[in-house]
Amino acid sequence: MPWPFPTPPLELLAADGRVSPLTPGAGRPRLLLARELCSFERFEPPAGGGAGDAAARLYARTHAPFHNPGNLVRRDGAGYAIWWWDLDRVGPQLAARFGQALPTLAPETLAQPPGEGWRVVRLASGFELQCWRARALVASAWRPAAPDAAAWAAFARQQRGAEVPAPAEPPPAQTLPVLAGAALGPGRGWRDVSPVETLKLGLTTAAVLTALATAFWIGQALRLDQLSGELEQRAAAVRATTEAPRDDAAQRRLYAAYQALGARPDPIAGLKTAIDVLRRRHLAATGFSVDGQTVTVTLPYAALPSVAAITLELQATGAFADVRPLPDSAGKAIELQMTLAGR
Repeated sequence: MPWPFPTPPLELLAADGRVSPLTPGAGRPRLLLARELCSFERFEPPAGGGAGDAAARLYARTHAPFHNPGNLVRRDGAGYAIWWWDLDRVGPQLAARFGQALPTLAPETLAQPPGEGWRVVRLASGFELQCWRARALVASAWRPAAPDAAAWAAFARQQRGAEVPAPAEPPPAQTLPVLAGAALGPGRGWRDVSPVETLKLGLTTAAVLTALATAFWIGQALRLDQLSGELEQRAAAVRATTEAPRDDAAQRRLYAAYQALGARPDPIAGLKTAIDVLRRRHLAATGFSVDGQTVTVTLPYAALPSVAAITLELQATGAFADVRPLPDSAGKAIELQMTLAGR
């Protein structure tokens, strides 16, 4: 819904921490985050209505590419636009400028006029590559320099379901006006969903299933921690007594079993780590599988130039004991076989 008169001013937070005024106005300013500070993903759940809202909220919480994320989930056409930003990075800058009462935050893309098809937008600090469908943003990528033919082709190959085919060459960059009265919130008709509603409405969606699986493994870990703590307390109580210590072989075997179970790697956490690394490089997996301690992610063959860097980044996460890329030129795919590291 458009902002009532008087319109609050818009300001832009750049990646270097500078805040620049964009539009005049009265009242508390609204702050746009420079595009390079934000990560974007289009989410289209299988269910609509309240179940779709719940699925989008859960997806935003469980797939953030940052450890301490801020996010904006915006219903947009038949799906949802999800934006994330790193609060560890922008938080000190916001506190220095606004103190504890933070302003409305949104990516600078939301203050642009909507588009159609494919376009390149010239920003103050770079260029944004966009794909639109039914006047809803379905793909966005930021680059510090204007895209060449190779960069544009890589961006276009990752998009599915565009209204029109991507042009062979990147379109001319456009400098767009800033919409002073742009609505920067979640969008018309949106309401937040409580955890109880989330469980009721979202059980049929893939996002909720992922969340439930994650919760299961977290619950198992917490239970193991509790059992280990109880066993340690019991052992300490036995040592504190004046009686001679007993060789309780059954209890030692049980304790060792709990320790072994707690040391098993979590395949869901490993898979999420791998997908997060790919997302930061604007790559989408075409398939994945988990077999014991081995996680396999399949990439399109076009990602071959980036495989060496991706392998190093996956190894640097510490989640995998071994990362092995297996290109398949005949099948036009690349398999990344990763052995999970123990906890």
